Amino acid sequence: MTDLVFLTKVNPDKSLSYVILNKPAKDLYGLTNESFGKPIQEVLPKNAYHIVRSKYEEAMENKKPIKYEDMVTVSHLPQSSNKEVIYWESTITPVFNQDGECTHLLAIVRNLTEQREKENEIQRIKDRLELVWNSVADAMFTFDKNQNIVSVNRSFEKLLGWTAEDLIKDKSIIFVPEGEKEDLSKIIERVKNGETVTNHEVKRITKSGGIIYFLGSFSPLYNQNGDWDGGVVAYKDITERKKYEDMLKQLALHDPLTGLPNRTYFSQCLKIEMDKAKCSKTLLSVFVLDIDHFKNINDTYGHDIGDEVLKEFVERVKSALRKNDIMARIGGDEFVILVPDLKEKTNVIEIAERIKQCLSSVWQVGMTRLQITSSIGIAFYDYPFNLDDKVLFKNADLALYEVKVEGRNNYKIYEDIETG
Repeated sequence: MTDLVFLTKVNPDKSLSYVILNKPAKDLYGLTNESFGKPIQEVLPKNAYHIVRSKYEEAMENKKPIKYEDMVTVSHLPQSSNKEVIYWESTITPVFNQDGECTHLLAIVRNLTEQREKENEIQRIKDRLELVWNSVADAMFTFDKNQNIVSVNRSFEKLLGWTAEDLIKDKSIIFVPEGEKEDLSKIIERVKNGETVTNHEVKRITKSGGIIYFLGSFSPLYNQNGDWDGGVVAYKDITERKKYEDMLKQLALHDPLTGLPNRTYFSQCLKIEMDKAKCSKTLLSVFVLDIDHFKNINDTYGHDIGDEVLKEFVERVKSALRKNDIMARIGGDEFVILVPDLKEKTNVIEIAERIKQCLSSVWQVGMTRLQITSSIGIAFYDYPFNLDDKVLFKNADLALYEVKVEGRNNYKIYEDIETG
């Protein structure tokens, strides 16, 4: 037997002595046949004796087998610093005679060292993983094959506000925006098929109702049989980066003084709306306008007053537009307006008249009182929809030129120039 076997006699004076030991038992403490019959305290190391004695007494007192585990440190050579830790599982069975007296104790001791070392190593790995899990800055969580949350790390709790307990108890908690659920379902299908999805930009809802932008990584998890058993997700917070990117887009596509779209952004919108108009066969119009004698304002009152006039001009004109109209600044005091979804051409006259009206009252810019007017050129994109955006701009510019020739502070439609 590889297990250690000790048969111990209970002497009349209650002392204990070994009767039989198998070879592994002898080898453990370096015992020989001469050890038989001697009190075990004389043949065992002191620390081992105290453990053995107490367990033997417990078995005799309980009158039934007991099982326990202990750890022993042994040295194979005297005075050696190389010590080995051995884990044991011992089963002690008391043997009674017909008078009910315990005469012998049978101890079978199994070496659990290899098993315990594996368990200890697994525990060390788990401890390290838990340390990493709760130390990383990324929000992480695991889910099972039914897509239920199993665990979340501390960064998840800190960033999104929910604990694992919250999410496990209340399955109705949703931190995925409605518009991203379909995208998430597609990702989960890829993960089910064993794919790891990395660097996927997502938005998630916090417990307080805020939105955080993340760069998500989704990886599959498997059970001991190799079957898909869920996944692990890591979210890297990129909210600040998104804000920076949005700021750069704002700077790239908007005028910094007025906050209006610039020429590039307007051109993108115009092309999109022209395609829509062509498909739906609806009218679209472009206004090109500027501030009459704006150079004189800059030269007379300075650029600070000029800048305030530009900002006030934008606010007044925007108040005359419809909700879906788009106004942009294309340079200096030059502006354009995209007027989509027109029911009839006369609608633009109503808009142009409103613009004239909103500019007509006296302007108070700081300590300066001004009278501001604007010239407006208007062009249509309509059937047979054979113009490109450049020609449409040019037509509106030509109409604007005609307004200036005729004395400013008015509007003109390009078609009227052609027919005139």
